[in-house]
Amino acid sequence: MKKSLLQNTPERFQLKRPFTAPHLPQRTVTVLVVSFIYVATLCLTALTATAADRNEELLALLASVEASYAKVEDYSTRFLKQERVENVLLPEEAIFLKFKKPSKIYMKWINGPLKEALYIEGENNEKVVAHKDGTGLSLTWNLSPTGSTLLAGNRHPITDIGFGFIVNLMRTIIPMAVEHREIEIIRLNDAPFKGRPAIVLEVRLTPKEGRKYYAAHIICYIDKEYLLPVGITTYDEKEVLLEDYSYTDVKINSGLTDMDFSKENPDYDF
Repeated sequence: MKKSLLQNTPERFQLKRPFTAPHLPQRTVTVLVVSFIYVATLCLTALTATAADRNEELLALLASVEASYAKVEDYSTRFLKQERVENVLLPEEAIFLKFKKPSKIYMKWINGPLKEALYIEGENNEKVVAHKDGTGLSLTWNLSPTGSTLLAGNRHPITDIGFGFIVNLMRTIIPMAVEHREIEIIRLNDAPFKGRPAIVLEVRLTPKEGRKYYAAHIICYIDKEYLLPVGITTYDEKEVLLEDYSYTDVKINSGLTDMDFSKENPDYDF
């Protein structure tokens, strides 16, 4: 008859009696349980306090950005944009942008056929003066900023552009998400952006009770010198890229004049 496994095990490794957990007095067990709950409560309190502190830091940063943008009268910049339109990620575009408050906009595409757009709030019947060269023709139109022609291949009308657009976007999203505890701050620290010192703000938003946010995942870069949002990237809840905008070679309050926003400007081709 074969020996059992235990019989084949060297005697020094055999259990002399079944293992049982050491008996602890009831008072000791109670003290251990209370201690565990106390430590867990401290950890939870610390985590809650840390989240609250970071939320306050985020709101303070947002207030500083709003205050900084309030001092801006005009700016020019190199605007890079890439957008997903109708589930298609379009190629990146490079645009020279001039902006003057309250809403004067001039855009000139840097690559490809000559393309320009000019919009001044309250003038030209609220129409965009749009110019484009191509197929041997040079055409200029007066078009609605929200019409199908100008919105083709774009996520936003020309009026939703620049620092003001991002500031207003964050002003709408952040306080509501903080109030309803629907925000996770992934990063809020120094990080370079396009070769300049910046602060990176990365958040994930988890709406409840029917609320909706602009995007599920947002990464925004704040230039540390200007305290302005010079970059923003957004994703949906499946981490699909929606849009990526950046502003470089920024010149703030350079004294742009009415001629910078006139189709009579000799440097323009309207």
